[in-house]
Amino acid sequence: MAGGSSPPVGTDPCSPIGPSPQPLETTLPDLPPLPHNHVGLEQRVLARLKLLGPPAGAVVTVGFSGGADSLALAAVLARVAPIGAIEVVLVHVDHGLRPDSAKDAAGCGQLATDLGSKFVLERVSAPVLTIHPGVGVEEAARRARYVALARSAEANGSSIVATAHHQEDQAETVLLHLLRGAGLNGACGMSELTQMTVPWWEPLGETESRTFDLWRPLLAEPRATVRDYAKATGLTPVEDASNDDLRFRRNRIRNEVLPLLRMISPGADAALARYARIASAEDDLIESVAASALARTTGPDSTLAIQALRNERLAVRRRVVLAWLHGCRVSTEVTLERIDAVLEAIERPRRGCRIEVGGGWSVVVEGGTLSVQGPSARGNRDVELAGEGREAR
Repeated sequence: MAGGSSPPVGTDPCSPIGPSPQPLETTLPDLPPLPHNHVGLEQRVLARLKLLGPPAGAVVTVGFSGGADSLALAAVLARVAPIGAIEVVLVHVDHGLRPDSAKDAAGCGQLATDLGSKFVLERVSAPVLTIHPGVGVEEAARRARYVALARSAEANGSSIVATAHHQEDQAETVLLHLLRGAGLNGACGMSELTQMTVPWWEPLGETESRTFDLWRPLLAEPRATVRDYAKATGLTPVEDASNDDLRFRRNRIRNEVLPLLRMISPGADAALARYARIASAEDDLIESVAASALARTTGPDSTLAIQALRNERLAVRRRVVLAWLHGCRVSTEVTLERIDAVLEAIERPRRGCRIEVGGGWSVVVEGGTLSVQGPSARGNRDVELAGEGREAR
């Protein structure tokens, strides 16, 4: 159950940085020098680390499942750490979802020793579905994982959490988002660097939020490049059998859909990743336009002017309403269906009309403006209820 949005930084993943690559000095114990053709990956990651610009001595927390991808990332960062002046801490999260998870955790600890890196084991204290009810096991495990990584990073004085997502992971993510009817923001997939706050969901028992930089230095790299590097270390990864469990949608896309797409269109992974980069740039443009529109349509009392909102294009209106709700600290995920319900209400405004947007929050039409009411507010009974069976975005 190991894991695995600004545009990716760095250079062409198929070309080394600068002149012909030279082997990097390493302090790794008992590891043979890697073949010359693998040094390019190290140089690209080092270049991305320099663009990231952590201060000397910074701690980089690595989400370490022990699988081939995270093994490759851990090994690359361990090799470039002396040059990049960083300290690498490998954090393995034991979700307790499988009987042999403790054995896998021990294997990860041994790999960390082989790599000469500090190792931290984080155990999830209770069943993930108990901690995070109302979501599937994949999402519950993902939430528990990031809570643990954020907690461990804070304990280590680290503001950077690195994960081993690569180009195929990006392709899977784009397909998953498109299949659930995502908008342009979802089509962006993952970004190489983004600021993450945990929890990003409603605080179900979590009393403390933590913010860190989530860094995916391998995001532009083909899976084959990452796996070849892991193999070249001579170390045996710890493979999670659940990665082949076809009950999970991501696994079905990985093991069934993407292979078929590659047969139909060779290079499908790279094409989907390229689409994500294009979508990300265009999404940034719409976000910028929407931010300006939000400033024009929001009053000093944080209400939204209906007529000014009507003057914007539909795509901008949707973004404005969503950003406005977030700015009003609406602590729930607002679906596209609820955003459109708000926009429909302003086309035929009725004084006192209240549109529920989720989690007990409502948008109220009053005197040519929209305002927000929290879960405890008592409005009138003219309510438009959320439709059932409508997908989010």
